[in-house]
Amino acid sequence: ASVMEFHPSLDAPRAVSFAGDTLILPVVSHGNVGQLATDLLVASVTGARRVGCLDHPALLPCAGRDAFASHDGDGPGGGHIALGMEVYRVGGGGGGGALCLAQQRAEVTPGSRRSFAADVAAWIAERGFAEVVVLASAPSTEAKAPGEIGGTSFQHVTASNAPDDRCVAAGIAHRKTSGGGGGGATATADQKTRDDDDDDHRALPPWSLMRALRAANVTAVALIATCSEGDNTEDAAAMADAVAGVLGLGDNEMRPAPTDEKVTNDGSERGLSRWTIPPSWRAAYGQQPMASELFA
Repeated sequence: ASVMEFHPSLDAPRAVSFAGDTLILPVVSHGNVGQLATDLLVASVTGARRVGCLDHPALLPCAGRDAFASHDGDGPGGGHIALGMEVYRVGGGGGGGALCLAQQRAEVTPGSRRSFAADVAAWIAERGFAEVVVLASAPSTEAKAPGEIGGTSFQHVTASNAPDDRCVAAGIAHRKTSGGGGGGATATADQKTRDDDDDDHRALPPWSLMRALRAANVTAVALIATCSEGDNTEDAAAMADAVAGVLGLGDNEMRPAPTDEKVTNDGSERGLSRWTIPPSWRAAYGQQPMASELFA
């Protein structure tokens, strides 16, 4: 049995079956773009509801107010305390073929990334998910050309190492990954050196998780945003747009975004107009500026 444990919410179906579901899974990475995008998706997709939480010995303790609760207490989180790793599901039934979103808010203990990734992959395989869409990000300094540094671009990798037709159709470039082995007697010295040099890099998200999913024979694609770190809300919206495009989520499946959430504090238009902004974001990058008259 997997070390990962699922604890259903009290108001969730008694026996939640994830067999045949599609799982969106962010990993803790540069700028937290994957987690921010997952927040937007949970807050925006009609019918998303928390069905439980995941626990693992390597997850650091984390608790807080329901990230999606409005002033009247309603929202996808159901008013539950936010925990280190939560599972949301679109639709309340117990049948397969639904969309699930696992939000990871807690980091894992140092030195546990590979074992944590292996246990996550084992749990996903045991539960019978049809597909996993991993959301990750990387620093723009990993760009291939100097002119790409500072901007945001997207690429995708798959557990099978073959391009995903949906991503290609959406204009998201495919990035091939190494097989992760020494290659035997036929491998060149240069290849073995590159494999050794890349070993630490492949242990980082999302590479450790993608390798574990491949080893568990789980169908998986990772969307990776190459970006700078700072206020990554617009990068998150772009990633949420990419996920919606790949999975075919249309506007008719989204909650209407409140008008007052479409502008920033200085009155400029946000790049988030399609998405409902979680209440927990309101002070994430500072409160509204104070009136200068106060200091006259």
